[in-house]
Amino acid sequence: MSKNGTRLELSRRQILAGLGGIGLASAGAGLGTSAYFNDTESFDGNTITAGELDLKVDWQQTYDGPIPGSGGEVGEHPVNAYPDSDGDGVQDLEGIRYSGAGDVDPVFDAAEVPACCDCADSEFYLVYEGESYCIEALEGTDPQTAYDKAGNQSQNDDIQSDKRSTVFLWRNTDTDDVYLFVVNDRRQTEFGGTATYEIEGSPNARWETGDWVVEDDDRNGSDDSYEDPDSSDGVAVGDWVWNGANTDGGVLGPVNDNGSQGDFALRLTPKLNESASKYDELGDLTWISESDVEPLEDLVVLDGDANTPISLESGIDASGSGVGDIVIHSACGIESGDDLSEGVFGDQDSLVQLDDVKPGDSGEITFSLHLCDNPGYLWLTASNFTDLPGETPDPEPTPDEGELAENTMVRIWYDEDCDNQHDDGEQLVFGPGIGGYTGLDGANPATLAAAMDLIGASGPEGGMIPLDGDGDMGWNAGSTSEDRDCLPGETGVCVGFEWWVPTSVGNVIQGDEVRFDLGFYAEQCRNNDGSGSDSGGT
Repeated sequence: MSKNGTRLELSRRQILAGLGGIGLASAGAGLGTSAYFNDTESFDGNTITAGELDLKVDWQQTYDGPIPGSGGEVGEHPVNAYPDSDGDGVQDLEGIRYSGAGDVDPVFDAAEVPACCDCADSEFYLVYEGESYCIEALEGTDPQTAYDKAGNQSQNDDIQSDKRSTVFLWRNTDTDDVYLFVVNDRRQTEFGGTATYEIEGSPNARWETGDWVVEDDDRNGSDDSYEDPDSSDGVAVGDWVWNGANTDGGVLGPVNDNGSQGDFALRLTPKLNESASKYDELGDLTWISESDVEPLEDLVVLDGDANTPISLESGIDASGSGVGDIVIHSACGIESGDDLSEGVFGDQDSLVQLDDVKPGDSGEITFSLHLCDNPGYLWLTASNFTDLPGETPDPEPTPDEGELAENTMVRIWYDEDCDNQHDDGEQLVFGPGIGGYTGLDGANPATLAAAMDLIGASGPEGGMIPLDGDGDMGWNAGSTSEDRDCLPGETGVCVGFEWWVPTSVGNVIQGDEVRFDLGFYAEQCRNNDGSGSDSGGT
């Protein structure tokens, strides 16, 4: 749901600040002159613009049942997803996999889909500790030459800085290959330092081409170490220790597969000062000791040819604690609501469209919710719920009143790792084991019918149940702001919706059909108590 901004223009006016002074002097008897000092201060172009609350939703749906086009084979398979750039039913954005479904574990999960960003084609989207930035790459023609200038020349103050770890992207203008640069500290300083960077990447074929193409060693010894990302865990690692006469760092890449045609996403985990791997080895090094090391104090990313520094972290202490991960995406932004393109559900007309469900079948949808601009309260909504008898083939008992919903189990939960599975420790919103709900054979089964009744889904307006921004509140918790957390702006949370028909269910469901609408409602946190609207929304 999006509340569009409204622009209110205040009419231009000049404000008279005051009469500066009045002077009067006589030039002679009966004759005088007067002059008035005056001053005008104006405040022009005033505007008041309403803020926005933009909720974007993406998803991955799977089904454990008949596989289309397989000749009757049954198994778990993807049904549809959004975004799905290559149309294979598995969630990705321009080749970067975000889905927990499929054969490949993604480096990034659906909560990290860069849904809300609005960067230009030449920019990259960077996220650090809930803050986001659009940055441009620096440019040149050779990474080694560029690093020699950036890290090894003592006068390059645009990039080097005392007690600072500096990160930036660099584009080779001849090939359009993109590289990641890390430059630690500044040359000709009194003290050295230590730093470790662990870098996970997701180009189209996960690090098929990217290696450490520049490995900066200290001039007094080669105690740095590097791991290329084609190692078994797919993580690149740079470990550095340097003395006061030097910088240290390296260049990784290209991080984009196929040059300008290849998109990528990177997660950088900086471990600085005492957190660095090499810090514990200082006692074994003959050319530098612990007393020769001072902590890095700042973490900075550079933006564009002007080398504009963006401070990510300042005042870092000797332990290096409190430094977060840096995530960089090359692709940016998804549509939602009425702006979704045709065919977003694949070959289906709606998100869920299954026409041959039998006992033992199951399905799941993980929704990823992203609030752009402002924090907000969230609700799951449902409406237009009907349980229809459909056809009544023999041997289904008659009268047939539609029994599919009351024989279909449902689980709704906060999918913390967005992997399309309910894992131990993940908080249930609704399902067996919460709020007195049990399995199908219990007195209070957690069925689709019970879930729809709890939400109040009958009728076109339907109803809603509260969700929690931190993913730690079930359906039966209070719905005021004292009991719930808002979802912060520029962040995502995954909510799983799973259904299954137990094998114990017999002929009673044959030919039955269930219809319902699912949605999500968001409401700004500021000036609200989390009680929601009377009618809900989608």
